[in-house]
Amino acid sequence: MKNFEFKCSCCIEIHKGIPSFGTEAPLYYYCIPNNELEERTFLTSDTCVIDDTDYFVKGCLEIPVDGYGEQFSYNGWVSLREDNFFKFQDLLDVVERENQEPMIGWFSSWIYPFEDTEKLKAKIHFRNNGMRPFIELEPTDHPLAIAQKDGISVEKVIEIYECYVHGVEKNSARQHLNASLRPTASPVV
Repeated sequence: MKNFEFKCSCCIEIHKGIPSFGTEAPLYYYCIPNNELEERTFLTSDTCVIDDTDYFVKGCLEIPVDGYGEQFSYNGWVSLREDNFFKFQDLLDVVERENQEPMIGWFSSWIYPFEDTEKLKAKIHFRNNGMRPFIELEPTDHPLAIAQKDGISVEKVIEIYECYVHGVEKNSARQHLNASLRPTASPVV
């Protein structure tokens, strides 16, 4: 299997390995005024509760990259029912948990360049050994669901990288990236 690397058109550096990105919080978190965050939210690296009524968990949405065995990974958020949220919390420290039934929820993150990714139906699949759960989108005609099923090109991975790292967007993405609700995504290390 060949190693993934590319020359960035922005910084002219060679980058090795398929990048991964994620957000610190679900999309709704960014709708709350900063002066109300402490009172209305509870946020950890794996879970978020807003107003004691909305429950979110973090997982990995993985997309195959054409010609590579690796996946492009985005650490995103899924809303869950309250009972599933507490079950999720109970399973966080369980080593052997991959045989648990998946939990159904709604994707609660925005991923460039895929428009309208919020509220896509999703399943959270548990994985063993402390690995972050896998997010499976319901198969639909949405471009992100198609990408998860069919994969994306190397060029698309580079476009996503240049957007998140250097702020370079293709086509009409500028309006979406500058929207007030857009969370900051950062490379996952």
